[in-house]
Amino acid sequence: MSIFMNLRSRITNVFLITICLVNVVCSQNASISKVADPAQDKSDAKITYIANEGVLIETPEKKVLIDGLHRFYKTAYAFPPDKLRGKLESAEAPYDDIDLILVSHLHGDHFHPESVGLHLQNSRKAQLATSEQIVGEVKEKFKDQTNIASKIISVKHKWKTAAERDFDGIKVKFLGLRHGSKRFMWIQNLGHLIEIEGRKFLHLGDADMTAENFSTFKLNQEDIDIAFIPFWFLLSKEGRDLVKKQFEPKHIIAVHVSPQDAESVSKELKKHDPGITVFTKILETKTF
Repeated sequence: MSIFMNLRSRITNVFLITICLVNVVCSQNASISKVADPAQDKSDAKITYIANEGVLIETPEKKVLIDGLHRFYKTAYAFPPDKLRGKLESAEAPYDDIDLILVSHLHGDHFHPESVGLHLQNSRKAQLATSEQIVGEVKEKFKDQTNIASKIISVKHKWKTAAERDFDGIKVKFLGLRHGSKRFMWIQNLGHLIEIEGRKFLHLGDADMTAENFSTFKLNQEDIDIAFIPFWFLLSKEGRDLVKKQFEPKHIIAVHVSPQDAESVSKELKKHDPGITVFTKILETKTF
């Protein structure tokens, strides 16, 4: 009997030791997986809606403003109200430490040369990187070039061609996109794929809604975190399929919504995607 009890005790001990070893190994594997998870290397990103397609992207270390420096253009388009516009143009807090200004194209609901020029003049650090058309407009229509010329970087626009730049840790791939509508074919519309602190953001401007316009760039292989999509892309199944196939973003923020149609457009978009963010209220924010 004692031999049997001793044997059973040994078997029990071996079993318990085996269980402990399995738990240790599993715990180590779980820790390795957690460390290796790319999401752990990504900083939080706060997105603030400025107006129309204007957005401010903020991470712990960087700020990028896209299509946010414009004035009243037409009633159909949202624009920064006077108080906000004054702060943006004067580079007052919280807009006093913007690192990079990007402009998709020269339409007045995305850009105003005076607004851009004033911000560059009043900012201690902001740079403007944009198309030759925008650079030309700022040079022609903003009189005082003394303190801003060195802050402007011109990017060549060529359809279906990308240009890559690194602005002190802000990586931007400028996408030569065609503007929607044949009457605007002459406009240099730049899309932007922006990488900051591990996160990727896609901004299209008013790009033509065709696969041909995007396929060259293989954006669906870029692991895009947040895509700012003109709302009309998302109204039809064809457009929604294009967004999914060409971009595959983790999150979509619909932009360029007219103030008059804000409620109806939001309702329609959320019917197809309840999780979508639709920017309609100036200075509303979303954190990812």
